[in-house]
Amino acid sequence: MILLLIKRPDHASVTIYIIIEFLKARLPHFLKSFMILVVIGVSSNGFAQSRFEDSFTQMGVGYEVLKFSFTGGTITEPPLQGVPYTASAPNSNSLTFSAATGYSFLLHPNFLLGFGAEYNLVDSKSSTYTITVPGGSGSDQFKQGSATNWVSAIKNQDYSVYVAPGYPIGLDKLVFAKLGYASTRMYSGGGDYDMVRGPLVGLGYKQVIADFDWIIKGYIYGFGEANYIKYSNVYTSGGTGSYSATAANVRVGLGFLWK
Repeated sequence: MILLLIKRPDHASVTIYIIIEFLKARLPHFLKSFMILVVIGVSSNGFAQSRFEDSFTQMGVGYEVLKFSFTGGTITEPPLQGVPYTASAPNSNSLTFSAATGYSFLLHPNFLLGFGAEYNLVDSKSSTYTITVPGGSGSDQFKQGSATNWVSAIKNQDYSVYVAPGYPIGLDKLVFAKLGYASTRMYSGGGDYDMVRGPLVGLGYKQVIADFDWIIKGYIYGFGEANYIKYSNVYTSGGTGSYSATAANVRVGLGFLWK
């Protein structure tokens, strides 16, 4: 059992175990092995504990802009089979509500390394494609040269895993970066969803705002962060083209550090 190799308090072992199981279930094989070895390796570090070196749980609310990029193609379904088309969609602007958990290790008095897993609890708003074909295609659907409401783009089941190198400022403050791997489902038409993945980068700030000493002991902190994700391509049904999406979000929230 992995837990027998990690000499940490019970709540830390549970958190590390959750992260490892999440990595095993979600990441491609080559990333699974690397991330799990790194988590186990840094868990044996012997530096003295600080306020941000511990298990954390947090929830945040924010605002996200989802931007789509399309490549053209040809329609593969009658009556316009073989007809070329282009596509576009406006940005999708949505609120986000996320939950995350993880553990941070103090590798040096001025360097803290965190590992986390995060899940967005709400879906993005849908964005409707505009499909444009040559005006002389001879189809009522496209007689003006374009059609809307043909298919919608939306993402859901949005999660990520990340490492978060940080620079402590005193005992109660932390500036951190996020480097990770995000995954979500994107609608590809015909009632189907494709799982798409991509890199995540972010920057944020945390600050302890209160002690908590009732039933459980720890510290309450506030945080703010900004993130950027670039997802891989979605290949749509009914045509040979594809689209990709980038997501940019800002988020604020509260978290709990276990003593």
